Amino acid sequence: MKTNKLTLLLIAVIMLNNIISAQPSSMKTNDATDKIYFTLREKDDQNARIVYYDGKNLKDFKVKEGKSSRGENQPALSKDGKNIAFNTYHFSGWKTAFSKTDGTNIKQIDNSKNYAFTPSFSNDGKWIVYTAHSDGRFGKREIYKIATKGGETKRLTSKARNNYSPSFSPDGKKIAFISTRNAGIYEIFLMNSDGSNQVNFTNYPNNHDSCPSWSPDGKKIAFLSLRGNFLNLYVMNADGSGLKNLTDNQLKSTKAEFVQTLGTVDQFSYMYGTSWSPDGKSIVFVQKDNDIQKLYTINSDGSGLKKLVETKGNQYNPHWAK
Repeated sequence: MKTNKLTLLLIAVIMLNNIISAQPSSMKTNDATDKIYFTLREKDDQNARIVYYDGKNLKDFKVKEGKSSRGENQPALSKDGKNIAFNTYHFSGWKTAFSKTDGTNIKQIDNSKNYAFTPSFSNDGKWIVYTAHSDGRFGKREIYKIATKGGETKRLTSKARNNYSPSFSPDGKKIAFISTRNAGIYEIFLMNSDGSNQVNFTNYPNNHDSCPSWSPDGKKIAFLSLRGNFLNLYVMNADGSGLKNLTDNQLKSTKAEFVQTLGTVDQFSYMYGTSWSPDGKSIVFVQKDNDIQKLYTINSDGSGLKKLVETKGNQYNPHWAK
């Protein structure tokens, strides 16, 4: 049977569509290419630094004013892509600062002497929430909020144990965060943006949940969990219903070795992370790969698992941005 050129062309188009649909949306680049910012530490004796990956190339983000003796980490971008917040040693200790995305005009978020980390912008760019010690470099870790234009800092949490890693909902009305207030177990809480009505959304006994991030439409929350002694990526509805393990099926069907236990649970608060693609179709997250932290992307339905980019050393604190 002879195959004409039109038939061959149709077969090629079908095969190409199948290949594209199997890839996470992070690899579907266009003129406005998405970028995934993250912390990279290539060797244990080297400073961490912030890099970004556009689907093809890996590039450095560099602060152009002054010098930090210990590098930068924990990037978070404003929705308009004009500003980046991060953890830095520019200001006599680990503090949270922000600058333009070209590395100019660096500012400390507040004038506190307390150590601060894990910043997050509100979608309108008017506010930043972050974690800080309540007393210098020690004390409990609490959630704080401040206007990006400056002003007074508002403390949003004040509970026994620690509170970490705040994340604004897209509409700015809610903040997801993690807390160890229940017997030292890491659990995900939600509160109003003024700190009121703090509710536990993942009350799962004796298992740690961390690294919450909101889908762009505000309908879902992704997070990492150590349920069953394995680190997996979960998604739930913003009201706490519809819990789904996105990576458990990968382990069962492919026997993937990347699903492992954490070496130190406290790393959950500052060296892991999840982030949604701007179109809401995929999630980037931190996982262990042969005892090294690596970034993976996966479609929000649990398909298309893929390692983001190969580098030396550890990758963590992902933030997916336009």
